[in-house]
Amino acid sequence: MAKKTNTKIPNKHLAVPMLARKYMKDCEVVMAGFPEGKKIEFLEHLLDCIAVVEIYLSDPSKENWDIYAKKENAFLKNHGKQLTLYRQKNIYQYYCSPMVLAEKGIYTPEQWNSLNPEQQQLSNEQWKSFFHLCRNSLYNERDYLLLEQSSADEKEENKKNESLEGTPENPSKKGRLTRQASDKLTILSQEQTVLLMFYLQQEKVFLKDEYLTDMDAGKAFEILTGYSQHTLRQKLSKYYLYQNRENLKEIDHLLTRLKIAVDKTLKEK
Repeated sequence: MAKKTNTKIPNKHLAVPMLARKYMKDCEVVMAGFPEGKKIEFLEHLLDCIAVVEIYLSDPSKENWDIYAKKENAFLKNHGKQLTLYRQKNIYQYYCSPMVLAEKGIYTPEQWNSLNPEQQQLSNEQWKSFFHLCRNSLYNERDYLLLEQSSADEKEENKKNESLEGTPENPSKKGRLTRQASDKLTILSQEQTVLLMFYLQQEKVFLKDEYLTDMDAGKAFEILTGYSQHTLRQKLSKYYLYQNRENLKEIDHLLTRLKIAVDKTLKEK
């Protein structure tokens, strides 16, 4: 008996936010390979690309597409190997490719082949909605990185303080907390924290991938644990590498302690 395939088509209205989510996830993976000082430049390049492609969308001429192509080629020349993943992810397919829903896995091959040509593609209005969602997400990430930077006045003040550091008038002060993978400042190591994030998400303690990016999850856990959001985000995408016996036992012990604490409180009620 032939294997039955699922050709039920996802709601077309959901295709746009699903595609925008996939775009941001791919961009997050690429950005993780950039040094801190270059991440903002990468995000601004993506924003520029969207602006140019929107012009192409309203007037799909070769001249307008060439503007985008030249911008991409210049960026590739400037950054070389750092953009290996960028090329592997075929980010250009997100920019008005008629097959994008199949290329990015929003539809399976069976679903895609069951549609007529018009149904296979996003309409102009849907592309506009897609670019609007992506732009907002890119702005949010860029603004977050900008707010992480020191202001010009603060940098100048830091230079003055560094020149006086350790003097009787200005004794040394502790700077911003920098975590190490196993520094014991929190009960779980960095890898164990990543696994906890994964299991909490799987059990729906917080939102899953469709509604929560690894970027946002990383930001939240950076605030809670002090571990770098970028490192957490990178490791969360490869959580399975850290599912060794030692890490799993430590999480199991944590959950046991939590259960004991809850049981104790429950008995007092």
